[in-house]
Amino acid sequence: MTKFPPYKIVVNGNDEDDILYEKWYTSEPRDNSKKPPDLEKMELRPRTGGPSQKDEIYETAVVKVLSQIKQYKTGQLVLAATLNLSADLYITPPGFRDSIANFNTDQIAFQICPTFETSASSNQFYTNNRVRFTPFLPKGYSCNETHISSTKDDTLLHELVHGARLGKLVASLINENTDDDWDNLEEFFATTVQNIYLSERGDKKVRSEHKTDIRTIPATRAASAEFMANKTNYQRVKTALKRENLAQQLAKLEQIPFNPFAEFERAKHDLRSI
Repeated sequence: MTKFPPYKIVVNGNDEDDILYEKWYTSEPRDNSKKPPDLEKMELRPRTGGPSQKDEIYETAVVKVLSQIKQYKTGQLVLAATLNLSADLYITPPGFRDSIANFNTDQIAFQICPTFETSASSNQFYTNNRVRFTPFLPKGYSCNETHISSTKDDTLLHELVHGARLGKLVASLINENTDDDWDNLEEFFATTVQNIYLSERGDKKVRSEHKTDIRTIPATRAASAEFMANKTNYQRVKTALKRENLAQQLAKLEQIPFNPFAEFERAKHDLRSI
């Protein structure tokens, strides 16, 4: 287990919960009385007998990605949001148990490779929020370019936006369906923060929806203004600024070309000056 100070983030490469669960799940006949107990707690503990080389490789790789995120002001604000959590946020490798589990309404997940998932669990019933993320693709699986992109720093940042905030808030926003390609208000918020990060990172394009990362718009100030000219986007950004401290902090990063939160504050200031 590796901490990422000064933030409330712990990286744990221990995948014993997945190994034991897979062994039980694939047994014939499957005996429910022999299902391994306390799998959720096991996910947060060091490996029995001490860390393996695989654990150390995973933890080192994730810390490297976190360090990349920390290089940018957007990333620093997302990482700092974990300091408001009552307990450490855990980053763990996705595995067999995660692919089988039925994710409930206050968990977010998307497939990045067969049987492997990147997801965030900001569950109101958890003591510790979790982010499941792999910084490299597992051997033995056929993964295309889309899957490879999901192992990068902006994907982890997106999931940290979910995991670094309070479970009840995230759960309520997930339940607010948008009936469009953003899926729900939580994904709209997380993707908007991800887009600000991408723009600060120097990317030429940002995501225009949550359903896929294929459709894009320019990562420019003009595109940011056009994004905010849409009445629905404008109202969602306005509401997020009232609700989210993270959005209020991001609005101060006026130098980032694509930044709808800063765009809203600029427009409000311009109206006041008339």
